Amino acid sequence: MDGLDDIAGGDDERSHALRRILDRLAHSDNPLLREMAAAVQDGELTLRQAATSPIYGTELTAPFQTFWNAYQKMTPEERNGLASGSQLPD
Repeated sequence: MDGLDDIAGGDDERSHALRRILDRLAHSDNPLLREMAAAVQDGELTLRQAATSPIYGTELTAPFQTFWNAYQKMTPEERNGLASGSQLPD
């Protein structure tokens, strides 16, 4: 999965979290997100390409906005737990 380490800034925990999120998306109920995640995992598409794609980018916007709204309400401790991967939702 080229590019994930670059996006994570070389941070192993962030890279691991991105891989876990992609795995979850690859098994989601949303067929378009499943397709996107599989393409990224298979190296057919980079995460940057997916995020900026008019098709996949639009599909990612709503869930990201939901996440961002929740993230802004988190305490610093909750944010740290999320960053370390210990609080990723099931």
